[in-house]
Amino acid sequence: MNARRKSTIIVFVYIVLFLLTGRVLPHVFEVSVLSFFVAIMLEPVSNFLTKLTGKRFLSVTISLIIFYGFVAIVIGFLIPVIYQQGKYFLNFMENFLKNKEWEKLSYFKISPTSKDVINNIMNTVKPTITNWISGAITKLAAATPSMMATLFFSIIGSVYVSYYLEHFKKISTIYFFPLSSSKPVEIFLKRSYHHMQSYIVGVTIAALFTAIAMGVFLTVTGISSGILLSSWVFITNYIPIVGVLLELIPLAIAALMKGITVFIWFWIVLIAVHSAAFVIFLKAVQNQSKLNPFWMVIAIIAFTQIIGPIGAFVAVPIAILLKDYWDVFIVPYLKAS
Repeated sequence: MNARRKSTIIVFVYIVLFLLTGRVLPHVFEVSVLSFFVAIMLEPVSNFLTKLTGKRFLSVTISLIIFYGFVAIVIGFLIPVIYQQGKYFLNFMENFLKNKEWEKLSYFKISPTSKDVINNIMNTVKPTITNWISGAITKLAAATPSMMATLFFSIIGSVYVSYYLEHFKKISTIYFFPLSSSKPVEIFLKRSYHHMQSYIVGVTIAALFTAIAMGVFLTVTGISSGILLSSWVFITNYIPIVGVLLELIPLAIAALMKGITVFIWFWIVLIAVHSAAFVIFLKAVQNQSKLNPFWMVIAIIAFTQIIGPIGAFVAVPIAILLKDYWDVFIVPYLKAS
């Protein structure tokens, strides 16, 4: 067996084992993913500081302190506000669905025929939304202890990975692959790591931009639960393309109840913000890995089914990894044969 074929099989085995970990040991998978996510995201900052200080250990330490210090401040400020706004928003949604609050909109006085259309739509989606809200609350309450443990170990893991990331990249081809297959594997790992880092940085910037922009709109228009909803926007935008649909429902309902003018402006701002965020995202992802948005959607659906909810967040990175595997190992083999 030649070196390229050997490396093709070995890399494939590692990818399968990685996916099996997500299926069999979900908490181990989540901690590993979050640890590497933070370390890879902070690496550009650490590299920049290393150029200034000449000391990598100090640079990594500073980047970790800045990141987790910022996270601690944000969480300390957001948790009490989100808790209060969360209770308000749940009561709002319950009353909205139970009392058919949309029927009170002044717009229906101008266009009575629209009322029947909206009623039919809301009556259709009402059971789905109600079941989803009640199910989400139950699952969130049950998963809270597990989430706290995952976050705790992820913080420890991210600190460790951040300090040893450079060392790990240097030894990965030596310790995990035969020497005879090191060259094609090295090409694959470098390409995949570059694409992965571009994706992580790009999707984070896009999610942050979208959350801030929509948060400003919610505040200006006087929509309650603005911080809660903008936090929801930030989380859902880590799921490319599909996350927009998850983001849309609570925001659209909140905007609708402020009146038809706010509702129209909501769609204008939403389209403008997401167009800009989509450009940022595609610049970071599609221009690097050439991954088609159609395959992103397919990957999100597939890996959510295979791994669970975490699969929606890691689907695109895994798809990028598989695309690079195909380009580096499979395409040359097909061309040669």
